[in-house]
Amino acid sequence: MDRTPKTAIRGMLSYVIALLVLGILAGAVYTLYGHPADPSEPPAAESIPQKSTAPQ
Repeated sequence: MDRTPKTAIRGMLSYVIALLVLGILAGAVYTLYGHPADPSEPPAAESIPQKSTAPQ
């Protein structure tokens, strides 16, 4: 009876750690290979209108 809670806690911890590792790996793969930049699309920084100074 003593071993069951420790085994369950250990299993849950390993599950959470595995999910974290998979999430980090998926994020790294997406950052490196996913979402290639489209050369015909202007960069986002250029499409943001710049604030002009208020007329005095």
